[in-house]
Amino acid sequence: MILTRVDEFIAERVEYIASNSKDIELTKSEVVRIILHAFFKSQKDKDFEKVRELAIKMRKGLL
Repeated sequence: MILTRVDEFIAERVEYIASNSKDIELTKSEVVRIILHAFFKSQKDKDFEKVRELAIKMRKGLL
Protein backbone atom coordinates (compact mmCIF):
# COMPACT_ATOMS: atom_id res chain seq x y z
CA MET A 1 0.00 0.00 0.00
CA ILE A 2 1.30 3.45 -0.91
CA LEU A 3 0.32 6.33 1.32
CA THR A 4 1.08 9.90 0.37
CA ARG A 5 -0.24 13.39 0.82
CA VAL A 6 -2.16 14.86 -2.09
CA ASP A 7 -3.03 18.46 -2.59
CA GLU A 8 -6.51 19.66 -1.80
CA PHE A 9 -7.58 20.02 -5.45
CA ILE A 10 -6.82 16.37 -6.22
CA ALA A 11 -8.52 15.15 -3.04
CA GLU A 12 -11.62 17.22 -3.85
CA ARG A 13 -11.80 15.93 -7.44
CA VAL A 14 -11.45 12.30 -6.33
CA GLU A 15 -14.14 12.86 -3.69
CA TYR A 16 -16.41 14.54 -6.27
CA ILE A 17 -16.06 11.67 -8.73
CA ALA A 18 -16.71 9.02 -6.07
CA SER A 19 -19.64 10.94 -4.56
CA ASN A 20 -21.27 11.37 -7.95
CA SER A 21 -20.82 7.71 -8.86
CA LYS A 22 -22.90 6.17 -6.10
CA ASP A 23 -24.99 4.36 -8.72
CA ILE A 24 -21.99 2.16 -9.53
CA GLU A 25 -20.63 2.25 -5.95
CA LEU A 26 -17.29 3.73 -7.04
CA THR A 27 -14.87 4.22 -4.16
CA LYS A 28 -12.11 6.82 -3.89
CA SER A 29 -9.52 4.04 -4.04
CA GLU A 30 -11.02 2.78 -7.28
CA VAL A 31 -11.00 6.31 -8.73
CA VAL A 32 -7.28 6.65 -8.00
CA ARG A 33 -6.53 3.15 -9.32
CA ILE A 34 -8.47 3.86 -12.55
CA ILE A 35 -6.67 7.17 -13.08
CA LEU A 36 -3.26 5.54 -12.57
CA HIS A 37 -4.19 2.65 -14.85
CA ALA A 38 -5.35 5.04 -17.58
CA PHE A 39 -2.17 7.12 -17.28
CA PHE A 40 0.19 4.18 -17.56
CA LYS A 41 -1.79 2.59 -20.39
CA SER A 42 -1.85 5.84 -22.37
CA GLN A 43 1.86 6.53 -21.91
CA LYS A 44 3.03 3.00 -22.82
CA ASP A 45 6.84 3.10 -22.89
CA LYS A 46 7.03 6.84 -22.16
CA ASP A 47 5.69 6.63 -18.59
CA PHE A 48 9.13 6.98 -16.98
CA GLU A 49 9.94 10.18 -18.89
CA LYS A 50 6.44 11.59 -18.42
CA VAL A 51 6.46 11.07 -14.65
CA ARG A 52 9.87 12.78 -14.43
CA GLU A 53 8.60 15.68 -16.56
CA LEU A 54 5.50 16.08 -14.39
CA ALA A 55 7.57 15.89 -11.18
CA ILE A 56 9.82 18.71 -12.38
CA LYS A 57 6.80 20.83 -13.37
CA MET A 58 5.11 20.18 -10.02
CA ARG A 59 8.23 21.14 -8.07
CA LYS A 60 8.47 24.38 -10.06
CA GLY A 61 4.80 25.12 -9.39
CA LEU A 62 3.87 24.77 -13.05
CA LEU A 63 1.45 21.90 -12.61
